[in-house]
Amino acid sequence: MSHQQQQLLKQDMSISQILRTCGKQFRQIQNRYSDGANGRCTLGVIMSYYGWDGRDDSDAAKLLLAASIQMKHAVVDEGLLIDLNDSGYTFDEIADYLDRVE
Repeated sequence: MSHQQQQLLKQDMSISQILRTCGKQFRQIQNRYSDGANGRCTLGVIMSYYGWDGRDDSDAAKLLLAASIQMKHAVVDEGLLIDLNDSGYTFDEIADYLDRVE
């Protein structure tokens, strides 16, 4: 994990802030969390914020759980994020939507 990622983990960021900040590090993809390289969907970006490296391994399940807990605290529907991402909304557009409804 890079120093920048460790610094981000120390901050308490909202889901929209995570998408705006961490989303810039990745190419947005659809229909899966990661392409195994630099592509992430919305949930993949959130999982990466919690330390996921984008590989499909046992850590992914733990980090998805951490991301899910954070989204439940923020009253964000995972299914909605998936639908918005897979419908072509950008990370910034999804963040803007979340800011309006939170």
